[in-house]
Amino acid sequence: MRISTLQANLFTVGKLFGEVETHFEIPIYQRNYAWGVEQIEQLIDDVWAAAQEGANDYFLGNLIVAQKPAEAGMSVVTFEVVDGQQRLTTLFMLLKYLRVEPTARLTYQSRRNATHALTRLTTSDDDEGAGIHVGFKMIASRMAKFRTPEDRDKFQKFLEDNVQLVRAILPVRTDLNKYFEIMNTRGQQLEQVDIVKARLMSYLRNETGKVEDDRACLAWVWDACAEMDSYIQMALAPSSTALRSEIFSSTWDRLEVSSFDDLRAKRPQIHARSGVSRSTGVSMREALRLYASTAEEPAQEDFEHRRFESPIKFPTLLLHALKILRETGGEDDVDGHLDDSKLIKLFESDFKPLSETQRSDRAKHFVEVLLQCKFVLDNYVLKREFTATNADDGAWSLKRLTRGESEPQQGKRTKTNARFPNAFSPGKGEWEDTPVDDATREVLLLQSMFRVTYTSPRTMHWITRILREPLIGLPRQEAAHAILRVLRTHARQKVQQAFFVGAQPRGFDIERIVFTYLDYLLAAKGADPALPADPNFTFVYRNSVEHFFPQYANRDDDGWDLVTPDDEELHMFGNLALVSVSTNSKFSNNLPPYKANKTEIVRQSTKLQLIAELVKSGTTWDKTAIRHHDRAMVNVLREDLREAGYDV
Repeated sequence: MRISTLQANLFTVGKLFGEVETHFEIPIYQRNYAWGVEQIEQLIDDVWAAAQEGANDYFLGNLIVAQKPAEAGMSVVTFEVVDGQQRLTTLFMLLKYLRVEPTARLTYQSRRNATHALTRLTTSDDDEGAGIHVGFKMIASRMAKFRTPEDRDKFQKFLEDNVQLVRAILPVRTDLNKYFEIMNTRGQQLEQVDIVKARLMSYLRNETGKVEDDRACLAWVWDACAEMDSYIQMALAPSSTALRSEIFSSTWDRLEVSSFDDLRAKRPQIHARSGVSRSTGVSMREALRLYASTAEEPAQEDFEHRRFESPIKFPTLLLHALKILRETGGEDDVDGHLDDSKLIKLFESDFKPLSETQRSDRAKHFVEVLLQCKFVLDNYVLKREFTATNADDGAWSLKRLTRGESEPQQGKRTKTNARFPNAFSPGKGEWEDTPVDDATREVLLLQSMFRVTYTSPRTMHWITRILREPLIGLPRQEAAHAILRVLRTHARQKVQQAFFVGAQPRGFDIERIVFTYLDYLLAAKGADPALPADPNFTFVYRNSVEHFFPQYANRDDDGWDLVTPDDEELHMFGNLALVSVSTNSKFSNNLPPYKANKTEIVRQSTKLQLIAELVKSGTTWDKTAIRHHDRAMVNVLREDLREAGYDV
């Protein structure tokens, strides 16, 4: 039967993939599987968090499909996946990992290797299936967190029975090109951030009767902060260098105006949004209607847009700002406080108990905190920067925005523009190609360590620590020292809790922060005589624990039995390092002498570099060498913690 009207039904994951004679097909015009560690880990972590909370259900989103004509004599229903293929493929692989064999088929149209990879998830290394292969390895790595069969069973049952999606079948004559255009048009569907914005606007009260000015000011600051990949100096004053200089100083790199009343006085009228800015006594429903109907304003001075990529998205920034507004202390690391799926609930719990006057004042204060957070995030927290030389993956970047002028040319006036020097460089008027100064390099190294360690936005409490620091107005060198101090303290707390409480963990029980903080110490301080400080070391995303002496060595190689699967040294910290999933598979079951010469893999970890240097210098990597290296590396961590006053 062909569908003539939109048909939407709610399915659990188990029922979606348990339908008999159902075939999901990824069409050729869709991109390859591209989810990385951040998306995969967040999906698994979110599902597990909901299961632990005892939630009745967890809604994962929509799956948009188009039904294809049935072949003659065939009863199989084939759905072409229009939107949601990344999520669908990840769920399919997750079920396969859990040894739940889906009844519904999933294939890639005209991509034999990708389809083949789905049938041989542990062995396929085909080019087209490489993304799927790496994705499955990431799933396996994250699922290793479930240390008991009971936890694993609980996760699996919740995934199958309680995680839900809407499968929407498009009408048969749907123009898919037009559908994509509509789907990507702003304002078609209100999201949680829009609802929170409308509620804050509805809370505002003004004794002078100029409520519309307050709401327009909130919308102006809110919308500027929402441009996460654009510096706030440009987003708040996109077409007025004079206004930019008023708010951010003549050099554009200091936030000098952040009080709500002062911002309201400086708000350019061109940014007053029709309807919203002139409304008075607006209800919650009316605020939502007005906001949903607001047209998107064309971006101006967008030259730095898409060059920089923020480490977090706007809903998460709102939650960081809310944490700071609450002035929480010991609750920093509660993951739920950065869970953007609870955005409305978290704001309600903060504002609902207040009186009308208190809500109004708190909404204004929140706008002030939000602006300050965005300024610090943009100018003092790392980004990915995409240039001509690293256009695909980008590179870690820590740059502030400042005012610059083009070189004067004969007969032409100099032109004022934005410049992006190093965040903590001590000089003035630096060009963007100025070598990275020591303070910026050290802060960038430490921040990138945190970024690759805590990939899920709900675990990025280190960003809150930075945003809470009184950095605005500090000299740049003092700001750098303050960030280093607060982040080193945060890292030491995490390592102490993860590694020095109770029995020393082994194997997959060792948390990622232990590996990455040791790599940081070795790179920044040269904490081992055999490995001096490395100013060129760069953190990359790594989430796979590598046994340098393999768990299952090739028995045809000499020395395969120096460490056996029954030896406790195999899983000791001294034999382990953290590498990316793809390189872990390249190491495979080869013995240490082979691995030591794989420079492109070894350089991912300073600890791994140290092991490789030992092996290349003649050390036999056996049980004795592992124990010696284990003691040396644990002592590096222990001495660093003792230096800070920890009793370890």
